[in-house]
Amino acid sequence: MNAKTGGIWAVVPVKPFGLAKQRLASAFTPIFRQELVRAMLCDVLAALREARGLAGFAVITADPQAGRLARDRGGRWLIESEVRGLNPAASEAAARFGAEGAAGLLVLPGDLPAVTAGEIDALISSHGSGRAASLIASQDGDGTNALLLSPPQAMGFAFGPGSFARHQAGAEALGIVPQVHESARFPGFARDIDTPDEVRRLTDLRPGSHTARLLASGHCS
Repeated sequence: MNAKTGGIWAVVPVKPFGLAKQRLASAFTPIFRQELVRAMLCDVLAALREARGLAGFAVITADPQAGRLARDRGGRWLIESEVRGLNPAASEAAARFGAEGAAGLLVLPGDLPAVTAGEIDALISSHGSGRAASLIASQDGDGTNALLLSPPQAMGFAFGPGSFARHQAGAEALGIVPQVHESARFPGFARDIDTPDEVRRLTDLRPGSHTARLLASGHCS
């Protein structure tokens, strides 16, 4: 697949599985953390594959396992030459899709096991025309769990602590009035997983999801 046919594409920046979710180390083994990251990514990719409003989806990562997961589900693997962090990865993906003629780019993390295709389509449907930005905050309102831009390089990326306010300000500084969505409207987008308590509260996932099956197995310590 390529982006030359236009449309909105989605990209998930993914750390190497062995480096991900270090904040869970006090409660969970390295093996479980890697399995959890893989399961959550599989659930995100499943939602992206089912979304009707996307032209396609990709992961950008240096991890071959994550890249193969995307390819096996009909997506693309954008290979990172080195692990430089979320913002450089998102910028690299935006440059690639912009050069290929994509109309827009949705950047979202891989730790949203409750996100649904319906939420993705609702976000795309509400997105403005022309030069536009749409944002969904994390549940605490601090981080950015979805950033939809058209064109893909409409503005720079500022993921990390306090990113939601920075993305709003960055769009406004460029003359873009961002569509700001409350997390309550998009609960699947809002629920990123960073702490042991957030893992333990994952009790209402779809029963057949990869993350739900992992947690039901009891291999959490």
